[in-house]
Amino acid sequence: MKTSVNLKDQNIITDKNSDSVKLNYINDINIGGQQNNSNNFYNKNIIISVISNKGGVGKTSIAIAFAMFLSQKIKKRILLLELDSSPGDFGVIFDIEREKSLELALRFPENYDKFVKNIYGNVDALKGISNPLIAENIRKGTINRLIDYILKDYGCIVVDTQTVINGLVLDVLKLSNKIFAISEYSLESIARISSLMDVLVKKFSIPESKIKLIVNKKNFLSFFKVWDISKIINIPIDAFITFDYKFNKSKFLFDRASIFNTKFFKEISRMLLKIGIGVSNNVERQNL
Repeated sequence: MKTSVNLKDQNIITDKNSDSVKLNYINDINIGGQQNNSNNFYNKNIIISVISNKGGVGKTSIAIAFAMFLSQKIKKRILLLELDSSPGDFGVIFDIEREKSLELALRFPENYDKFVKNIYGNVDALKGISNPLIAENIRKGTINRLIDYILKDYGCIVVDTQTVINGLVLDVLKLSNKIFAISEYSLESIARISSLMDVLVKKFSIPESKIKLIVNKKNFLSFFKVWDISKIINIPIDAFITFDYKFNKSKFLFDRASIFNTKFFKEISRMLLKIGIGVSNNVERQNL
């Protein structure tokens, strides 16, 4: 059902309590799947953000694959949240109506569900703001109130961000439990993402332990060696995703169920299981 909202005289304002939003999410997820009993994944909510300061690295595909992986692992609802105002791809990929957007959800957070679309099973999507000027003018902390409402209904939020880190993205990164920084398999791309991670940690005080560096589209025929990376960065690479020539975004449009059988999805699944996301204390790992 389409929803129309009168935007006249509406202002996006920061809730006076937005800096101390009460969120029920995991404070930490340990590497290797060894989770603290008090922080059981299945009993808590979690925010996962996917970032990159370079376009075309597969950020959106990885975010969607994360959500679909989690849809197999947990019974709770999962929300794909787009924070891309360039504009992003969600509108086209998921055929989301124009009036369903993050802009309206921010204006009316208590009714955010009117702007969300179900895309697969227990996975829903909230399309980003199409106008970058509007996104830039959203006040600090505004999205905190919306996330507070969302986490009452969803067990996990997977956030797809844009290449430019603005205040809106920063607010969500500070709330995120895990941040996956995505790079292509090139020295230039890895150097750029390394610089971004350094800024997030040193300038914006985001804990380095939250950030995981993922190299996507690795071609094993390339002469570029892993040890070359160590010459330009002093942080570990947490996972490589090899290039899958059979995978492309059209699968999200026309045959989402087929994504589960792709090499790309299976490598994403193994990576998340290795990091400990999607595994409870009472469930043994599976080799997907």
